[in-house]
Amino acid sequence: MTAAAGLLASTLALAAAKPVPGVAANCPARATAVVEHFMGADCLDCWKAAPPSAGAGPVGDTEWSLDWIAPAADDAAMAAGALPEAADRLARLGPTLPTLLATPPAAFDAHTVLETPAATRRFYVHSSLPHMGYMGVQMHAAGVWPAGSSAWIALVELIPVGTRDSVVPRRLVRVLVGPLALPAGPGAKNAVAPLYGLRWPENAHADQLVATAWVENADGRITQLASDRCTDPK
Repeated sequence: MTAAAGLLASTLALAAAKPVPGVAANCPARATAVVEHFMGADCLDCWKAAPPSAGAGPVGDTEWSLDWIAPAADDAAMAAGALPEAADRLARLGPTLPTLLATPPAAFDAHTVLETPAATRRFYVHSSLPHMGYMGVQMHAAGVWPAGSSAWIALVELIPVGTRDSVVPRRLVRVLVGPLALPAGPGAKNAVAPLYGLRWPENAHADQLVATAWVENADGRITQLASDRCTDPK
């Protein structure tokens, strides 16, 4: 998943943001909550469902969303989009929650209120243009987070409403790296900026991939989230 240092350097050399009109450099600055849709790879109906069905929980105007497909059988309808880390992510929210994907309907929605960013912290992410099957992604964090907090970096595929059988817009997590350490103390000398060259799955649409990073607290709850080249909630 991670590339050699030389590839990272050449990839990030192309890191000028895509010129997308009306898109913020980093957001979602106005998001107040995140809704996570979890689906088993064998529940195509969950992917096709309309709100308020499980796997398609409503997302408010000031809310962000992430979509996760957990592996099932190799011949499952959505096996190509499944991510092994999806079940782990659900388990961090609650150790027994992955069992909800074992019986129909194999879907679960988690709603988490984000924290107001502290003035003493900085947290953002940026990425390169796609290059030879990779994207360079770098997370930046400064300040001090509560004990037990961890950072995560993802490549997220934007799937517009009405495409690929989905009646709601999706932000499907395709690649995940973490947990990553956050700064050990205040000040610039403690700031962290981990850099990765992430290879996207062959069936992903490279032009629809964006970098996303978030902070989880000790209970697995997402407390802060950042994405690049995205439209901020209203």
